[in-house]
Amino acid sequence: MTISYRGISFRNSWKPVLISALAFLCLSVIVILTTVPMYRAESTFLISPNANLTSSRDIVTSLDTLDNKTISTTYSKIMGSGEVFQDTLRLINLKPENLTAYHVHSAVETDANILSLYVEGPDPSMAALLANNIGQNAINYIKNIYQVFDISFLDHAVVPEKPFRPLPLLYALIGTGVGILFGLIAVLLNQALRVPLAAIRERAITDPESLAYTRKHLVRELIHEIGLTKTEPVAFGLLEISGLEDLADALPERYFVNLMQQISTILHNQLRGNDVVGRWEKISFGVLLPSTPEAPAIRTFERIRSEFNTPMVIDEAGQTVQLSPIIGLTLRKAGESADSMIDRAKKALAQANQEGKSLVILNGEKD
Repeated sequence: MTISYRGISFRNSWKPVLISALAFLCLSVIVILTTVPMYRAESTFLISPNANLTSSRDIVTSLDTLDNKTISTTYSKIMGSGEVFQDTLRLINLKPENLTAYHVHSAVETDANILSLYVEGPDPSMAALLANNIGQNAINYIKNIYQVFDISFLDHAVVPEKPFRPLPLLYALIGTGVGILFGLIAVLLNQALRVPLAAIRERAITDPESLAYTRKHLVRELIHEIGLTKTEPVAFGLLEISGLEDLADALPERYFVNLMQQISTILHNQLRGNDVVGRWEKISFGVLLPSTPEAPAIRTFERIRSEFNTPMVIDEAGQTVQLSPIIGLTLRKAGESADSMIDRAKKALAQANQEGKSLVILNGEKD
């Protein structure tokens, strides 16, 4: 599978994402298995004006005070205080050091004068016991201080059946989601780093004027191709562009660059995808034809030569120039080295210049 986004190509990008998702899923399973289950017991309380109030004015005043939530918040703070907690433990003969894993907190309902007391811990029975005893002790404490408002149980805490933490399904989903996100980020970072490096490498092996490969890269490709097999034929040719030398000195640089790129385009259009074109010298190019016998190689260079029959435009005014390639071609025989092929291609090109021929072929000898 290949995905492309804004010039970045992702081939088999699902693999690291899948691996990351599975790794985080396994991690979440380990967390689930090693986490001590925690239970939450809840008891609720109702705050109301004291039933002993007889004056309607006192009742109205107390109701207004309750609407401001001041009393509810105060009662909530008392119920969740450490003093009430410690006093409750003394009353039911429990040691604080045995209950360090338990957490007590209270909250006021948003739109009602109702308090909720929560006790969280590893033992559901102990959590319920604490919630009810702390609640009762807080009621007694509050009634000794405040006489205008009454507080009483609305619901006693019951023993919770299921832990609120961990939640296996939720943890697994979160772990998988984080793994997918981490995998995608890793793929993006990897591709973001790879693309600039590939672009830098491409610039390093590309001739800036013709946009063909550099001579160094062409030679490296020839050596690589020869090293792949000792029996496959390899064709290598040097093309010197007749008529270009004078233009190189006379034309403005941008016109000369445009002309070189036209020549490079002609060469590329007549070659296969695995053929390699490189700029050899100022007015010459090298062409590597992997796995190409003599007859197909000659036909390829003949097509290239015929393409130069069309004049090339050199400037905005439409001026044209007629160029023609002089070709020195050689074919590697079994076991021949790259240096030997290059030397023979140079001799073939020199012979073509001396004899006024457009194409000279020099075949290698077997070692």
